Amino acid sequence: MIRRAALGNLDQLVDLEARVFGDQAWSRQELRFELSAPSRTYLVWDDQGAILGYGGYWSGERDAELMTMGVLPEARSRGIAGSLLARLIAGADRKGLQRMDLKVRVDNPAAIDLYKKFGFSQTGLCKGYYQPEDVDAWAMTRPLSSIGPGPVGSVGSKPSEGQERIINHE
Repeated sequence: MIRRAALGNLDQLVDLEARVFGDQAWSRQELRFELSAPSRTYLVWDDQGAILGYGGYWSGERDAELMTMGVLPEARSRGIAGSLLARLIAGADRKGLQRMDLKVRVDNPAAIDLYKKFGFSQTGLCKGYYQPEDVDAWAMTRPLSSIGPGPVGSVGSKPSEGQERIINHE
């Protein structure tokens, strides 16, 4: 089930971050800040107390920035990332935000495909965005309110096989 993340999930999210993002994982302090900040919204996929995936965004007055999404390797191919992304988009839309932006590694085609299926388009290239690896990132954006929460042309539809293989971390 998808639900709002809480500080009580911190230990599981620290573990999930390390398993999904390795050396690029957020620290306990960074995660605590993200979960506590009033301008942040984080959701988790909770399977009977086990956190299998999570994602969240920062919201300003008009726009949202997808901050991170991650699904444990053993839980992929179950539609988790697509379901989380759909709920995050719908939540930002309900807040009256006008668009959602993100950055994603150029070497992560599964994540890029997922974002495109949900209406995001590439708007630019951020050279050397991911450090210390010096990996570029695509900047992507998606309007809110005009498309709906699901993949383009199929509001609320279930994500296709493999869509949840998303590893995006800023």
